[in-house]
Amino acid sequence: MTKIISMILLVGGVCLNAQVGINTTTPEKELSVNGTMKTSGMVFKKPMEKLGADENYTFIIKSPAPENKITAYNDSFVPNSPAPINLVQFKVTCDPTDKDWVNQFDTKINSNKFLVVISSFGFTQPTRTYSADWLTPVPQIFAYSSGGTWKLKADYQGFSPDSSFPTGVWTLNLLVFDRSYAKDFNSTQSLGTSTTGAAAAPLIQ
Repeated sequence: MTKIISMILLVGGVCLNAQVGINTTTPEKELSVNGTMKTSGMVFKKPMEKLGADENYTFIIKSPAPENKITAYNDSFVPNSPAPINLVQFKVTCDPTDKDWVNQFDTKINSNKFLVVISSFGFTQPTRTYSADWLTPVPQIFAYSSGGTWKLKADYQGFSPDSSFPTGVWTLNLLVFDRSYAKDFNSTQSLGTSTTGAAAAPLIQ
């Protein structure tokens, strides 16, 4: 009986050192799965394996419930597939009657899946006002979520391009983050009658 048990342990040890492939005849690791996989837990060996010479990065991200999906992002992505962080540029031509005013531009970016931040912007035409000379044009540029998508607003309120200039064009550069690993915090604070203040509680610490 002892000899039989020893033989089983020996064979088991040999199998553990072999490379096993599921849906692949050329496994690259101890276990290689060509396709999707579902597991109740995942354990990474320590220290984690270093990147290969042809690899730049790899993100492993778990999306929140109810999806609970683990996705590996790396530079083998198809170029048109969303990455964890994306840079999107829109060039929006204004209506000639509205001058520099973009009241609402629907990006069609899913606001439940992605978080949008306007990183920079530009406008092609100079703006002016016929009021007091000391007024300075201040652009109002922001992105907001409405109806499940991200909308953009852009305007020099109280100002407009001179009629002698052609129609203005806004350039809006967006940073688009996958919500699977990005979180946004909203907090409205009031200073009351004071010029100093502090948040009631830290949003991040």
